[in-house]
Amino acid sequence: MSLEFYYLSGSPFAWKVWLALEHKRIPYTLRLMSVDAGDLKTPAYRAINPHGKVPAIVHDGFVLYESSAIVEYLEEAFPESGPPLWPTDPRLRAVGRRLAAEAEGFLYPPIRQVFEQLILRRDGPPDEAVLVKARAIAGKKMALLAESLRGPLFLGDPPTLADYAVYPLTALWVRLGTRRPDLDLAGAIPPALADWRARMEALPYLDATWPPHWRG
Repeated sequence: MSLEFYYLSGSPFAWKVWLALEHKRIPYTLRLMSVDAGDLKTPAYRAINPHGKVPAIVHDGFVLYESSAIVEYLEEAFPESGPPLWPTDPRLRAVGRRLAAEAEGFLYPPIRQVFEQLILRRDGPPDEAVLVKARAIAGKKMALLAESLRGPLFLGDPPTLADYAVYPLTALWVRLGTRRPDLDLAGAIPPALADWRARMEALPYLDATWPPHWRG
């Protein structure tokens, strides 16, 4: 069995898949891609993902991209490997999928706006109005997510895909805050969610998935 995992360092969607792989203890080979080197535009990678994005996996010749599809595939293709990614209760599973969808549909957009202003923008200084508005929106979305905590983690304990969908987004948010300390992005995280983040960071395998370019 061979499973290749293609990712970008710091991509929250790829990070979700990486956490799922570690959670289920599935053997895999990392394929770290580089935007600067043009890895996502090569014909070889476009044959894997025609959109030129990460994450993607190749499992014994089977190619799959889009993070939500990948993690569900891992759960179904490796039922005997590691603990399950979702609880058995159908209502809890539904809530978990809703939380993951909320995080990616409503929390990610303001985070992306800050990322674009602080990292990608090349035609001038960041738009301060965009940054202030995005911080306010992200804070409200994180407060809503915090209200859904059902114990130490989102669906209680142990961690599930709901946790793995939300954590990378909050980690990217905190990381962006180091670019502009005056924005106090971490301060927009409600206390309950900050406590949840600390519990996530205590997971024994989280450090193994830490974005390589964030180290040091």
